[in-house]
Amino acid sequence: MEIMHQALFNKLTRPGPRLTWIIEWLLEEVWSPERYQSLSPVEFLRTGEEKINRFEMLAASAADGIYGELLSGPDPSRNLLGALSDPNTAVVVFDGLSIREVPMILTLADKAGFTVLRPGTSQAAIPSETIDFIERELPCGHIAPSQLQTRKELKEKGIVAIYSKDITQPLSGNYESSSLLVWSSFPDITYKDSGARFESHFENIHTLFETAWINIVQAIKGKQRIIITSDHGYVFFGTGMDFPRSSSEMRELNACFGNDRNVSLEEKPDIPVSDDIYISQSQKTAMVKGRVRTKSTGDAARKLYKHGGLSLMEMITPWIELEVSQ
Repeated sequence: MEIMHQALFNKLTRPGPRLTWIIEWLLEEVWSPERYQSLSPVEFLRTGEEKINRFEMLAASAADGIYGELLSGPDPSRNLLGALSDPNTAVVVFDGLSIREVPMILTLADKAGFTVLRPGTSQAAIPSETIDFIERELPCGHIAPSQLQTRKELKEKGIVAIYSKDITQPLSGNYESSSLLVWSSFPDITYKDSGARFESHFENIHTLFETAWINIVQAIKGKQRIIITSDHGYVFFGTGMDFPRSSSEMRELNACFGNDRNVSLEEKPDIPVSDDIYISQSQKTAMVKGRVRTKSTGDAARKLYKHGGLSLMEMITPWIELEVSQ
Protein backbone atom coordinates (compact mmCIF):
# COMPACT_ATOMS: atom_id res chain seq x y z
CA MET A 1 0.00 0.00 0.00
CA GLU A 2 1.56 3.33 -1.05
CA ILE A 3 2.37 5.94 1.62
CA MET A 4 -0.59 8.20 0.83
CA HIS A 5 -3.01 5.28 0.96
CA GLN A 6 -1.51 4.03 4.21
CA ALA A 7 -1.84 7.45 5.85
CA LEU A 8 -5.43 7.82 4.69
CA PHE A 9 -6.22 4.26 5.74
CA ASN A 10 -4.85 4.94 9.21
CA LYS A 11 -7.00 8.07 9.58
CA LEU A 12 -10.07 6.34 8.19
CA THR A 13 -9.89 3.48 10.68
CA ARG A 14 -9.43 5.65 13.77
CA PRO A 15 -12.48 6.03 16.02
CA GLY A 16 -14.50 9.25 15.90
CA PRO A 17 -15.88 11.48 13.13
CA ARG A 18 -13.92 11.68 9.90
CA LEU A 19 -15.87 14.03 7.65
CA THR A 20 -14.10 17.22 8.79
CA TRP A 21 -10.61 16.09 7.80
CA ILE A 22 -11.92 14.45 4.62
CA ILE A 23 -13.37 17.79 3.52
CA GLU A 24 -10.06 19.51 4.34
CA TRP A 25 -8.24 16.90 2.25
CA LEU A 26 -10.64 17.40 -0.65
CA LEU A 27 -10.38 21.21 -0.65
CA GLU A 28 -6.70 21.60 0.24
CA GLU A 29 -5.14 18.70 -1.66
CA VAL A 30 -7.47 17.18 -4.25
CA TRP A 31 -9.37 20.24 -5.51
CA SER A 32 -6.87 22.85 -4.35
CA PRO A 33 -6.40 26.23 -6.07
CA GLU A 34 -2.74 25.33 -6.61
CA ARG A 35 -3.62 22.20 -8.62
CA TYR A 36 -6.29 24.14 -10.49
CA GLN A 37 -3.77 26.79 -11.55
CA SER A 38 -1.06 24.30 -12.58
CA LEU A 39 -3.15 21.78 -14.56
CA SER A 40 -5.47 21.90 -17.54
CA PRO A 41 -9.15 21.50 -16.63
CA VAL A 42 -9.25 17.90 -17.88
CA GLU A 43 -6.04 16.96 -16.04
CA PHE A 44 -7.39 18.62 -12.89
CA LEU A 45 -10.56 16.56 -13.17
CA ARG A 46 -8.92 13.26 -14.08
CA THR A 47 -6.15 13.26 -11.47
CA GLY A 48 -8.50 14.45 -8.74
CA GLU A 49 -11.09 11.80 -9.55
CA GLU A 50 -8.47 9.07 -9.52
CA LYS A 51 -7.48 10.09 -5.98
CA ILE A 52 -11.09 10.13 -4.79
CA ASN A 53 -11.95 6.80 -6.40
CA ARG A 54 -9.04 5.14 -4.59
CA PHE A 55 -10.01 6.85 -1.34
CA GLU A 56 -13.66 5.82 -1.56
CA MET A 57 -12.65 2.22 -2.32
CA LEU A 58 -10.67 2.29 0.93
CA ALA A 59 -13.60 3.83 2.79
CA ALA A 60 -16.11 1.34 1.40
CA SER A 61 -13.98 -1.63 2.41
CA ALA A 62 -12.60 -0.44 5.77
CA ALA A 63 -14.71 2.46 7.06
CA ASP A 64 -18.19 2.18 5.60
CA GLY A 65 -19.52 4.42 8.38
CA ILE A 66 -18.30 7.46 6.47
CA TYR A 67 -21.46 7.17 4.37
CA GLY A 68 -23.49 7.53 7.55
CA GLU A 69 -21.61 10.76 8.27
CA LEU A 70 -22.68 12.11 4.87
CA LEU A 71 -26.27 11.76 6.07
CA SER A 72 -25.75 13.81 9.21
CA GLY A 73 -26.89 17.04 7.56
CA PRO A 74 -25.11 20.38 7.07
CA ASP A 75 -23.86 22.87 9.64
CA PRO A 76 -27.02 24.67 10.90
CA SER A 77 -25.41 28.01 10.05
CA ARG A 78 -25.32 26.98 6.39
CA ASN A 79 -29.02 26.98 5.78
CA LEU A 80 -30.70 28.85 2.91
CA LEU A 81 -33.63 30.17 4.91
CA GLY A 82 -31.33 31.39 7.69
CA ALA A 83 -29.01 33.14 5.25
CA LEU A 84 -31.99 34.75 3.51
CA SER A 85 -33.25 36.29 6.75
CA ASP A 86 -30.83 39.16 6.04
CA PRO A 87 -32.07 41.59 3.34
CA ASN A 88 -28.45 42.55 2.60
CA THR A 89 -27.72 38.99 1.48
CA ALA A 90 -28.07 37.25 -1.87
CA VAL A 91 -27.78 33.47 -2.20
CA VAL A 92 -26.90 32.01 -5.58
CA VAL A 93 -27.58 28.31 -6.02
CA PHE A 94 -25.77 26.87 -9.03
CA ASP A 95 -27.68 23.66 -9.63
CA GLY A 96 -25.32 20.69 -9.65
CA LEU A 97 -22.15 22.66 -8.88
CA SER A 98 -19.59 20.53 -7.05
CA ILE A 99 -16.60 21.26 -4.83
CA ARG A 100 -14.39 20.63 -7.89
CA GLU A 101 -15.51 24.08 -9.00
CA VAL A 102 -14.48 25.84 -5.76
CA PRO A 103 -11.14 27.02 -7.26
CA MET A 104 -13.09 28.55 -10.16
CA ILE A 105 -15.29 30.44 -7.69
CA LEU A 106 -12.30 31.72 -5.74
CA THR A 107 -10.49 32.81 -8.92
CA LEU A 108 -13.51 34.69 -10.28
CA ALA A 109 -14.27 36.25 -6.90
CA ASP A 110 -10.73 37.61 -6.74
CA LYS A 111 -10.98 39.03 -10.28
CA ALA A 112 -14.27 40.72 -9.35
CA GLY A 113 -12.79 42.31 -6.23
CA PHE A 114 -14.94 40.32 -3.79
CA THR A 115 -13.56 39.37 -0.38
CA VAL A 116 -13.92 35.68 0.46
CA LEU A 117 -15.19 35.49 4.04
CA ARG A 118 -15.72 31.76 4.47
CA PRO A 119 -14.74 29.21 1.83
CA GLY A 120 -16.38 26.03 3.00
CA THR A 121 -18.88 23.30 2.29
CA SER A 122 -22.42 22.22 2.99
CA GLN A 123 -24.24 18.97 2.24
CA ALA A 124 -26.88 17.75 -0.18
CA ALA A 125 -30.20 16.33 0.95
CA ILE A 126 -31.21 12.67 0.73
CA PRO A 127 -31.10 11.66 -2.06
CA SER A 128 -28.79 14.16 -3.73
CA GLU A 129 -31.55 15.54 -5.95
CA THR A 130 -32.77 19.11 -6.40
CA ILE A 131 -36.37 18.82 -5.18
CA ASP A 132 -35.30 17.06 -1.98
CA PHE A 133 -32.86 19.88 -1.25
CA ILE A 134 -35.58 22.49 -1.78
CA GLU A 135 -37.91 20.63 0.57
CA ARG A 136 -35.22 20.52 3.27
CA GLU A 137 -34.07 24.12 2.94
CA LEU A 138 -37.18 26.14 2.12
CA PRO A 139 -40.83 26.20 3.28
CA CYS A 140 -42.10 25.38 -0.19
CA GLY A 141 -42.42 21.62 -0.27
CA HIS A 142 -41.28 19.18 -2.94
CA ILE A 143 -41.15 21.54 -5.94
CA ALA A 144 -38.92 22.36 -8.89
CA PRO A 145 -36.65 25.44 -8.68
CA SER A 146 -38.50 27.11 -11.56
CA GLN A 147 -41.55 27.33 -9.27
CA LEU A 148 -39.75 29.20 -6.47
CA GLN A 149 -40.25 32.70 -7.85
CA THR A 150 -44.05 32.45 -7.50
CA ARG A 151 -44.18 30.95 -4.00
CA LYS A 152 -45.99 33.06 -1.41
CA GLU A 153 -44.10 31.26 1.39
CA LEU A 154 -40.94 33.07 0.25
CA LYS A 155 -42.63 36.40 -0.50
CA GLU A 156 -44.15 36.46 2.99
CA LYS A 157 -40.63 36.16 4.41
CA GLY A 158 -39.37 39.06 2.31
CA ILE A 159 -37.43 36.85 -0.09
CA VAL A 160 -37.34 37.48 -3.82
CA ALA A 161 -36.59 34.35 -5.83
CA ILE A 162 -35.31 34.48 -9.41
CA TYR A 163 -34.89 31.42 -11.62
CA SER A 164 -32.12 31.76 -14.20
CA LYS A 165 -32.36 29.27 -17.04
CA ASP A 166 -30.07 31.03 -19.52
CA ILE A 167 -26.60 32.05 -18.33
CA THR A 168 -26.19 34.40 -21.30
CA GLN A 169 -29.00 36.64 -20.00
CA PRO A 170 -27.96 39.18 -17.31
CA LEU A 171 -29.85 39.00 -14.04
CA SER A 172 -32.69 41.48 -13.64
CA GLY A 173 -35.53 42.12 -11.23
CA ASN A 174 -36.72 44.27 -8.35
CA TYR A 175 -35.15 42.97 -5.13
CA GLU A 176 -33.41 45.99 -3.59
CA SER A 177 -35.31 45.91 -0.27
CA SER A 178 -35.50 42.12 -0.02
CA SER A 179 -33.10 39.27 0.43
CA LEU A 180 -32.43 37.57 -2.88
CA LEU A 181 -32.39 33.90 -3.90
CA VAL A 182 -31.10 33.21 -7.40
CA TRP A 183 -31.36 29.66 -8.70
CA SER A 184 -29.36 28.90 -11.83
CA SER A 185 -30.05 25.76 -13.88
CA PHE A 186 -26.32 25.75 -14.74
CA PRO A 187 -24.33 23.50 -14.71
CA ASP A 188 -26.82 20.68 -14.04
CA ILE A 189 -28.68 21.37 -17.27
CA THR A 190 -25.50 20.60 -19.23
CA TYR A 191 -25.24 17.06 -17.83
CA LYS A 192 -28.16 16.18 -20.09
CA ASP A 193 -26.17 17.22 -23.18
CA SER A 194 -24.48 14.65 -25.41
CA GLY A 195 -21.16 16.18 -24.37
CA ALA A 196 -21.61 14.73 -20.89
CA ARG A 197 -20.44 11.42 -22.37
CA PHE A 198 -16.89 12.79 -22.42
CA GLU A 199 -14.45 14.03 -19.78
CA SER A 200 -13.91 17.20 -21.86
CA HIS A 201 -17.35 18.30 -20.69
CA PHE A 202 -15.64 19.55 -17.53
CA GLU A 203 -13.62 21.95 -19.70
CA ASN A 204 -16.89 23.22 -21.17
CA ILE A 205 -18.23 23.84 -17.66
CA HIS A 206 -15.01 25.67 -16.85
CA THR A 207 -15.46 27.93 -19.89
CA LEU A 208 -19.17 28.58 -19.39
CA PHE A 209 -18.89 29.23 -15.66
CA GLU A 210 -17.28 32.63 -16.24
CA THR A 211 -20.28 33.65 -18.36
CA ALA A 212 -22.63 32.45 -15.63
CA TRP A 213 -20.60 34.32 -13.01
CA ILE A 214 -20.63 37.63 -14.90
CA ASN A 215 -24.33 37.50 -15.77
CA ILE A 216 -25.52 36.27 -12.38
CA VAL A 217 -23.12 36.90 -9.50
CA GLN A 218 -21.56 40.13 -10.75
CA ALA A 219 -24.96 41.40 -11.93
CA ILE A 220 -26.37 41.38 -8.38
CA LYS A 221 -26.86 44.93 -7.14
CA GLY A 222 -27.05 46.45 -3.66
CA LYS A 223 -26.13 43.41 -1.56
CA GLN A 224 -23.29 43.37 0.98
CA ARG A 225 -22.95 39.60 1.10
CA ILE A 226 -23.29 36.95 -1.62
CA ILE A 227 -23.31 33.23 -0.83
CA ILE A 228 -22.44 30.77 -3.60
CA THR A 229 -23.72 27.26 -2.99
CA SER A 230 -25.30 24.23 -4.64
CA ASP A 231 -28.05 21.70 -4.10
CA HIS A 232 -25.91 18.67 -4.99
CA GLY A 233 -22.65 17.72 -6.64
CA TYR A 234 -21.99 14.97 -9.16
CA VAL A 235 -19.90 11.84 -9.47
CA PHE A 236 -17.66 11.55 -12.55
CA PHE A 237 -17.36 8.10 -14.11
CA GLY A 238 -14.31 8.24 -16.36
CA THR A 239 -12.45 5.07 -17.28
CA GLY A 240 -11.25 3.29 -14.14
CA MET A 241 -12.97 5.79 -11.85
CA ASP A 242 -15.66 3.54 -10.49
CA PHE A 243 -15.67 0.62 -8.07
CA PRO A 244 -14.72 -2.67 -9.73
CA ARG A 245 -17.72 -4.98 -9.60
CA SER A 246 -18.35 -8.24 -11.45
CA SER A 247 -21.22 -8.57 -13.91
CA SER A 248 -22.97 -10.94 -11.50
CA GLU A 249 -22.67 -8.37 -8.67
CA MET A 250 -24.10 -5.67 -10.92
CA ARG A 251 -26.95 -7.66 -12.43
CA GLU A 252 -29.47 -6.99 -9.65
CA LEU A 253 -28.27 -3.42 -9.12
CA ASN A 254 -28.68 -2.60 -12.81
CA ALA A 255 -32.12 -4.17 -12.86
CA CYS A 256 -33.17 -2.13 -9.81
CA PHE A 257 -31.54 1.24 -10.52
CA GLY A 258 -30.89 1.28 -14.26
CA ASN A 259 -29.19 4.55 -15.19
CA ASP A 260 -30.18 6.16 -11.88
CA ARG A 261 -28.45 6.31 -8.51
CA ASN A 262 -31.59 6.25 -6.36
CA VAL A 263 -35.06 4.76 -6.49
CA SER A 264 -38.29 5.28 -4.54
CA LEU A 265 -39.19 2.47 -2.17
CA GLU A 266 -42.84 3.14 -2.96
CA GLU A 267 -42.18 2.39 -6.62
CA LYS A 268 -39.70 -0.44 -6.01
CA PRO A 269 -40.21 -1.95 -2.54
CA ASP A 270 -38.14 -5.08 -3.26
CA ILE A 271 -34.60 -3.72 -3.10
CA PRO A 272 -31.82 -6.31 -3.52
CA VAL A 273 -29.62 -7.05 -0.53
CA SER A 274 -26.26 -5.42 -1.22
CA ASP A 275 -23.46 -3.63 0.64
CA ASP A 276 -23.55 -1.11 -2.21
CA ILE A 277 -27.02 0.15 -1.30
CA TYR A 278 -28.12 2.50 1.48
CA ILE A 279 -31.82 2.47 2.35
CA SER A 280 -33.43 5.48 4.05
CA GLN A 281 -36.82 4.44 5.39
CA SER A 282 -37.57 8.02 6.49
CA GLN A 283 -37.06 9.31 2.95
CA LYS A 284 -38.51 6.13 1.38
CA THR A 285 -35.43 6.00 -0.84
CA ALA A 286 -32.70 3.54 -1.76
CA MET A 287 -29.39 5.03 -2.89
CA VAL A 288 -26.29 3.60 -4.53
CA LYS A 289 -23.29 4.11 -2.23
CA GLY A 290 -19.83 5.21 -3.29
CA ARG A 291 -18.71 5.04 -6.89
CA VAL A 292 -20.61 2.00 -8.08
CA ARG A 293 -21.72 2.72 -11.63
CA THR A 294 -25.09 1.31 -12.58
CA LYS A 295 -26.21 1.35 -16.18
CA SER A 296 -28.79 -0.17 -18.44
CA THR A 297 -29.26 1.01 -22.03
CA GLY A 298 -29.64 4.16 -24.06
CA ASP A 299 -27.82 7.46 -24.21
CA ALA A 300 -28.06 8.07 -20.45
CA ALA A 301 -26.04 4.91 -19.81
CA ARG A 302 -23.07 6.51 -21.55
CA LYS A 303 -23.11 9.77 -19.56
CA LEU A 304 -20.04 10.22 -17.33
CA TYR A 305 -21.62 12.88 -15.08
CA LYS A 306 -24.27 11.57 -12.68
CA HIS A 307 -25.88 12.37 -9.33
CA GLY A 308 -28.58 11.15 -6.99
CA GLY A 309 -26.52 8.68 -4.98
CA LEU A 310 -24.44 8.64 -1.81
CA SER A 311 -20.84 9.56 -2.60
CA LEU A 312 -18.44 12.25 -1.43
CA MET A 313 -18.67 14.24 -4.63
CA GLU A 314 -22.48 14.12 -4.77
CA MET A 315 -23.13 14.91 -1.13
CA ILE A 316 -20.47 17.51 -0.23
CA THR A 317 -21.34 20.86 -1.80
CA PRO A 318 -19.69 24.32 -1.91
CA TRP A 319 -20.67 27.13 0.48
CA ILE A 320 -18.66 30.26 -0.27
CA GLU A 321 -19.48 33.55 1.44
CA LEU A 322 -18.37 36.74 -0.32
CA GLU A 323 -18.28 40.32 0.87
CA VAL A 324 -19.04 42.90 -1.79
CA SER A 325 -16.97 46.07 -1.83
CA GLN A 326 -19.21 49.13 -1.79
